[in-house]
Amino acid sequence: MRTLIACTALLLLPLSALAADAPNCKFSAPRSLSLDTAGISKVVVEVNQHTLKVAASGTGGKLDGRACASSEDVLKDLVLDQRRSGNTLLVSLRRDGKQGNWSVGSNYAWLDIRGSLPANLPLQLKVGSGDAEIENAQSLDLAVGSGDAHARRVRGALVATVGSGDIDIDGAGSLDLASVGSGDLKARGIGGNVRIGSVGSGDVEISNVRGNLRLETLGSGDVDFRDVSGNVDVGTVGSGEVKLGSIGGSVDVRSHSSGDIIVNGAGSLTVGHSGSGDVQHSGVRGAVNLPRRR
Repeated sequence: MRTLIACTALLLLPLSALAADAPNCKFSAPRSLSLDTAGISKVVVEVNQHTLKVAASGTGGKLDGRACASSEDVLKDLVLDQRRSGNTLLVSLRRDGKQGNWSVGSNYAWLDIRGSLPANLPLQLKVGSGDAEIENAQSLDLAVGSGDAHARRVRGALVATVGSGDIDIDGAGSLDLASVGSGDLKARGIGGNVRIGSVGSGDVEISNVRGNLRLETLGSGDVDFRDVSGNVDVGTVGSGEVKLGSIGGSVDVRSHSSGDIIVNGAGSLTVGHSGSGDVQHSGVRGAVNLPRRR
């Protein structure tokens, strides 16, 4: 009975009280912003170290949430605003008056924002060390530093870069991944082609691609590509590992050093130059052309 009474009392508390008592939210204040998209051709959101969860819907946009801080004096510095730069609308989640992330020990200050962005305009998210979730974008340009980002059901092209953070993609018209540093990327359900510029020490997993896939450079990281309807082209592989499975078309690897190439199912396989790494293959339906070992 005491448990029931306690739970009932908790449910009767106002939302503001719950927010104030939530972890890392000793002091809170509401934030709200209606986007002015008249005459705008692109929306850029600077997430920085904060948290953003949005869905693309309609032709306007509305953001709501709260500022949280360990000190009440800091709340006024947590800003959600917008400004125009030509035909681009810049939306910013930031802390004024102090650079960097003020989340050390018992000191913290951050924004937790949710809402909608226009579904009829290209969107760009700049995520520093924060977290972002977005779905149903017309097209998306996603840049992640050390934070995390999740993108779902991007109807058109998705362009991305990631440093030491993580990106998870569930559905996009096409994918152009400029670079991956030490972070990770997982993607599935790509309706068109995939291009990957460079992968450093991070890991990349991509599956269910209806078009072709190209990887230009792999360092010490690992990549795993599966269920690709078209061809897979791999440029230069260092010490990293390339795993390929259920490839509908041909597999072409220009060169690999000490890294391994593992192919399980493909139309054909061609490797131009091999270093000390191994090439393993099975289920290749057509020709297999491998360099001779010296």
